[in-house]
Amino acid sequence: MRRILIAVFLAAGCIHGSPAVQRDDRALRAIAQQERWAQQALAARPTRAQLDAIRASDYAAVGRGRGDLKRLIQAIDRGTWIRNTAAEALAEGPDPELARAFDRAGRMRTEAVQAADELASALADAKGGLTIGDLRPGFDAVRKAQASEDRIARMPVRPGEPRLVPAPLPLPRPFIAGAARLVSANPELGRELDRLGPDEAAQIRARVGDVETAEQRPPEPPPATAAPPPARDEEVPPPGDAKEAEAPSPTLNIANDAAALLAKRAPRAITLREDGLFELSYDDANYLVDPQGKLIRKEPPSRR
Repeated sequence: MRRILIAVFLAAGCIHGSPAVQRDDRALRAIAQQERWAQQALAARPTRAQLDAIRASDYAAVGRGRGDLKRLIQAIDRGTWIRNTAAEALAEGPDPELARAFDRAGRMRTEAVQAADELASALADAKGGLTIGDLRPGFDAVRKAQASEDRIARMPVRPGEPRLVPAPLPLPRPFIAGAARLVSANPELGRELDRLGPDEAAQIRARVGDVETAEQRPPEPPPATAAPPPARDEEVPPPGDAKEAEAPSPTLNIANDAAALLAKRAPRAITLREDGLFELSYDDANYLVDPQGKLIRKEPPSRR
């Protein structure tokens, strides 16, 4: 009789689902803690004035900035962890709080990526403010975030439930521009690029050439003043004699940001627009790049 009562109590616990509730509660508490730490890192990110002080190589500002960069990169990883944990829990059944945490983590991670990229660029301009080793955790965090979003996009959908929406990472790819300026100013750091992923190293080396070209470019001449009006007896040439402006290049160079986009996935279409930009059409967005492959802007997908 005693054994029968114990079995009844255990069966009642399984019916009411108390083990699942405890597991969900633990997941929600862990998610809330990770979200709180990530928000603290975002709240402490440098202000515009502090970024200017870092670029001016202020010793104290650079020291604080290096610590802030580590915490912002950790916030990127925290956002990825929250989305992975919430997605796995949601695969077992719907939960409004987990779904909200999943969406919040995507927005929070995007904000952390942008803040970390801006801070890394400022540290790259400071004397001794940054090394390639400091950026390696950032590249790792972005790579893990992209792999997580690719996996979330492939997750099966339960009948009657909405599909989890992937959170695309910001473009251009973060930390590339800062690393390129750092290597351009310190060529000896080029050897450290081999310790990064081959994709990041190739993009940084390509961007270094752009930085050096921009630095060697002569200063632009002062704006031309208006020509004096022609004398009364002077014959004014007809407008048709003026040299026509060159038409934009009809060829897209697969390099820079365009190469990175195409390496991830093929677009639905590539269209040359009237303004000379190339439109790479994806289901989630349209990316406008110039003939050299540099990203100009991102637009919502067109309804065709």
